[in-house]
Amino acid sequence: MNVLALIPAVTRDKAWIHDQLGGVLGQVADHVPEMAVTYRYLAGLAPHGASCDESDQLVRELEAADLVVIGAPIGHHPVTPALAEWSRRARASKGFGAPLYAMGLNPELQAWFSHVIRADRTFRHTAQGPQGLLAGKKAIVLAAQMRPWNNTAITDHQVRCIDTQLRFMGIDEIATIASDCQTSPVSNPRRWQSRQDKALAA
Repeated sequence: MNVLALIPAVTRDKAWIHDQLGGVLGQVADHVPEMAVTYRYLAGLAPHGASCDESDQLVRELEAADLVVIGAPIGHHPVTPALAEWSRRARASKGFGAPLYAMGLNPELQAWFSHVIRADRTFRHTAQGPQGLLAGKKAIVLAAQMRPWNNTAITDHQVRCIDTQLRFMGIDEIATIASDCQTSPVSNPRRWQSRQDKALAA
């Protein structure tokens, strides 16, 4: 089995998501002895400005995979220069103003989707509407809730966004593992294992 693992860029205090991704891959390896993993690090990936060669490589990695394991930071968005400047002005004005919070996906994960959702590669236009071309592939989504974003509505919104884009490409066998720092395979293996087993059995 060929596995594509999407590794998100997170700050050091949120690096537990990488441990959890390793736990997912380890569980899959226990059931699939012949497993080859391609690691795609999303740090610095932007929806625009990438070369055609880089974009084509991302699509080839997805096409070659039987299973996609996605590390999805829920509600976590790196501080951009614009947001940092907004925060600085808010502090300078003694609280009159507040930083903006994006409600969409982690920017680099969304950038990956922007590159791989390609006409005639991962979907095609038909008289009945778009048709996904990646049927038969599976996906595991590690929906890692980043504090202080423990909000069910935001989690549901972002998980649904991931689900919609995967299904658009024809990937409709999707298992979602909802997690947070308290369900780490290191700090709380029993709670983590129960969530992981439930998702992988779906």
